[in-house]
Amino acid sequence: MILAFYDTPPKAELKKTKVIPQSELYLPLYQKYLKESGSGFLVKSGLTFADFVISEFLITLRMEAPDIMEKYPDLLQYLDRMKAIPQLKEYYASRNEEFNFK
Repeated sequence: MILAFYDTPPKAELKKTKVIPQSELYLPLYQKYLKESGSGFLVKSGLTFADFVISEFLITLRMEAPDIMEKYPDLLQYLDRMKAIPQLKEYYASRNEEFNFK
């Protein structure tokens, strides 16, 4: 979703006009779903495929626009929770999440 915008310059303008407004629309919804589920994941029953999709989106957003993610501490905790799942810990530890598209 967001990555498509980074293939076309000017990146800073697209971030301002597309990424930030869309984030402000969707991040509160994701945060709401987390709170309502009570499971620590997006749905009440626990970890689902949706968690993998949304967490990848949030990881990308955190790398590109950490200032946006700082407004949503519950989502940052959610990412930590995803990365702490025993079956995924090694995978996440091996990933390079230090780059920026700026």
